[in-house]
Order: sequence, then structure tokens, then C-alpha cells
Amino acid sequence: VGGHFDHLGYGDSSSRMTAEEEGSVHNGADDNASGVALTLEVAEALVSARREGDWKRGVIFALWSGEELGLLGSGHFAKNPPVPLEQITAYFNFDMVGRLKDNRLILQAVGSSSGWRKLIEMKNLKAGFQLAIEDDPYLPTDVSSFYVRKIPCLNFFTGSHELYHRPGDDPETLNYEGLFRISELAFRMISETLTQDDRLD
Repeated sequence: VGGHFDHLGYGDSSSRMTAEEEGSVHNGADDNASGVALTLEVAEALVSARREGDWKRGVIFALWSGEELGLLGSGHFAKNPPVPLEQITAYFNFDMVGRLKDNRLILQAVGSSSGWRKLIEMKNLKAGFQLAIEDDPYLPTDVSSFYVRKIPCLNFFTGSHELYHRPGDDPETLNYEGLFRISELAFRMISETLTQDDRLD
């Protein structure tokens, strides 16, 4: 379970800053402090809810560096895993989850396992999001480090916006209620993968 914590600093070749914004810090509230916050929220919720003997498998929480430079952190993890990769049943990624609008949540890389759709439908009944399902697992975010090694993955995303990779991506632009609702859905989905007998294919 993870997301990347790096961003663009004062800007690089992928910055979309205007001439007036040049020299300003890119705070990256949505990209990707929102994903870091959601990862920590889910970690706390899972640890608080866990009862002895509940889980069929363990869980690793990770925050990646170097995503903006080319998936460096997650790529290093996949090449030097702390546990054998065949023991990793799934990877949940949170990248830009802070700008929920019109109740629309995008779930990406759903095509990485035939088990995702049933799990998503079951757990979204209570959450009530208007879901956009995207199958393609080849994404410019950390799920790609796992999918190429045959690990089912799922990316949570609330969509791009006009402040993407610009200095104005600041905390006051985030939808905090939406962020918490997404964390509740993620908690329920991750809990299911930790307690169900069968692994995702």
C-alpha cells in the first residue's frame, strides 16, 4: 500500500508553471501529499481495526521517492524486495486523490486482475462513488513497477486539473471530506484482500 512523496521542488522540465510563477515552490498538495496522507490514514485504520488472527497475509506500507523522475523508488523496491515478489498478492497505489469533484473517483489498472471488478462493486455499494473504471495497467505512476512483475495493482485517482505540476497545487485546493471518503473505501478493499482465502489472479 503506498504512494510517492516526491514532487518538483522549484520546477523541472515537467513543470507546467507560467512565466509569472517561475521560481516558485511546487508544494504538490494533490500530487502527491494527498496520496501520502491517504496511505497514512489507511495504515492507522488497519492497525486500529486488526484483531489477532484476522489477516491471512501481512501488509507493507511504503512511500516512494523518485516517482517524478521515473518510478525510481518503487522500481528499486521491486528489484530489491524485502520479501519475495511472489508473496505480494496486490499493490494499492494512491496518486493525486485530493481533488474529488462531482463524486467521481477513477480506479485505474483494473485490468491487472479479473478479481478487481467484483471487489470494487461490492465495496463501493456503501461508499457510493460515481466510479470511472480504467483497465490499462501501464500508467505513469508506481503501479507500473509492480504490474510488469505480474502483481495485481490498483491506482486511486481523482483526475488531473489546471494546477497539476504548477506552484498553485496548495493545501487549500483539496477536498478533505472526499479524501477521507476515499480512505474508507480503500480501507474496506484492502481489508478484504488481507482476510480472504483466495489471492487475486
